[in-house]
Amino acid sequence: MAYSTQTLAAGCFGKIYKEKFGDTWAALKRVPLGIISKQQLERECKVYHNARHTNVVRLLGEPWLKDSKWNIPLEFIFGEDLETTIFKVQLSKIQLTPAVRSTIITGMCEGLLYMHSKDIVHQDLKPDNIMVEHQTHRAVIIDLGLAKFSRNGLSSAVNLGNEAYSAPEILQSNGVRDKRSDVWAMGKIIAELCARIRLPTQFVCPAKIRETLKDQPYCNPVSKMVETNPSYRSSMAGVIAEIRRAASAQPTDIRPKDITRDVTRDFTRDIAKDITVAHRNDIRPNQKWGPPAAPVPKVEVNKPPMLYYRQNPPQLRDMGKAMVPVRGEALNNQMSLMSFPCALPETGKVTQERYIEEKGALEYKEIVTRGGRIIKYEKVQITKDS
Repeated sequence: MAYSTQTLAAGCFGKIYKEKFGDTWAALKRVPLGIISKQQLERECKVYHNARHTNVVRLLGEPWLKDSKWNIPLEFIFGEDLETTIFKVQLSKIQLTPAVRSTIITGMCEGLLYMHSKDIVHQDLKPDNIMVEHQTHRAVIIDLGLAKFSRNGLSSAVNLGNEAYSAPEILQSNGVRDKRSDVWAMGKIIAELCARIRLPTQFVCPAKIRETLKDQPYCNPVSKMVETNPSYRSSMAGVIAEIRRAASAQPTDIRPKDITRDVTRDFTRDIAKDITVAHRNDIRPNQKWGPPAAPVPKVEVNKPPMLYYRQNPPQLRDMGKAMVPVRGEALNNQMSLMSFPCALPETGKVTQERYIEEKGALEYKEIVTRGGRIIKYEKVQITKDS
């Protein structure tokens, strides 16, 4: 069976393609023989094998040689790089709420903590090398090609990496990249994620962080991570407790609450098929845009639980009005796809937009209301000229 190949990235160490690998998608890294030696390839694979963590990209299988190129199958992340999330807002598909930001920060710090526990130094941490999964907001550290093992001051690779996220000792005295320089780079990344601005490398220091982040919960741990003197700089193990506490202090995203009733009917139909004229009397109109209604009877065990969309301020408009006969994580996954573009009128028509990961395209559905009730919810075709 033939599969289409999509080029994802290119650099001095080869190109990365999106290709089918077995029954899953892979980010296939292809590196010419002249660029990487067999010894370097074995070292890179050893890094992947030792860094097995949910927040570090996985090696899906052993590399193979084809057309004078090494093919390295890596986990494909359905998401975007953190560079896009922070600095390219118009292209990003992630709404950077406090809860989402905390999920990203905690994830990438947990990943780096694990790498350091295995004596692995990444060397090239930057927003481009951290992927964020669209639906879960899982942060994944990628591009371990420059990563090295560092034990007792001895390294297994050359001292490489970018300058924009290089610690002061690397820029000023050509020092050796180690765990401490990784921590500094991660501190700068967190500060930029919180402030949504690019920080000049030469000015990043504890005083600048306190000025930029002020009373934000990540101010204190990040200040410790960017100490100019590496001898005074905190390790990941030294700040991870504060990172976790800062995340737990953030308000949770507004999402439908988990429904714990015993529901036996499987979710096998699209939401649009559940919201029909036949069911519209089961949906409670909101007092702000519909007439008052009699109390809704209690839902019986053999009926699907119901969620209601209320016309609240804009920050609450990510919740949909739908019959959702699922619960737990499946419910959260389904409702996370809902996105109403504006307040629903008492009588009128609006269009819902959502991004389909598997198709890599937008899908549009038409919502028609009458007398404060949803009477139509169907997929429509939208052209560029519409």
